[in-house]
Amino acid sequence: MATKSACRHRRRSLPSGGDSSRRRAGDLTAWSAAEAAYDLALIAYLHLPWQQIEHVFEQTARAVRPAGTLLLVGHAAAHLRQGHGAPQDPRALSTAGQVAAAWRPCAALVRAETVHAWWTIPDGPRTALDTLVRAVRL
Repeated sequence: MATKSACRHRRRSLPSGGDSSRRRAGDLTAWSAAEAAYDLALIAYLHLPWQQIEHVFEQTARAVRPAGTLLLVGHAAAHLRQGHGAPQDPRALSTAGQVAAAWRPCAALVRAETVHAWWTIPDGPRTALDTLVRAVRL
């Protein structure tokens, strides 16, 4: 966890103009993205039924400029059978192949796979299966 002092130091060490990142909060299922507005789009643990998440994938690809990065990490569909925790509704979980197929028409895939994450809780060690997809916008 960063201390207040470390955060102040980071702000002071930013180039003139400060942090140029932009963050948005809102209903992604109704989002209409501006074309090529971002260098990077990160979708992290957003779990929606396929029809809704597919819209988010399309809009995310639209929002990233050519040569920009599309990055997704979330609980994998296989997590229901082999992982611990996560949403229990299979409609809200996707595979790396599904995400890759959604982005393939407009992006070069760098990585699309299921990855393992391990952690320990009081009951013992646990494993999570996550979908990880990284692509570069064409």
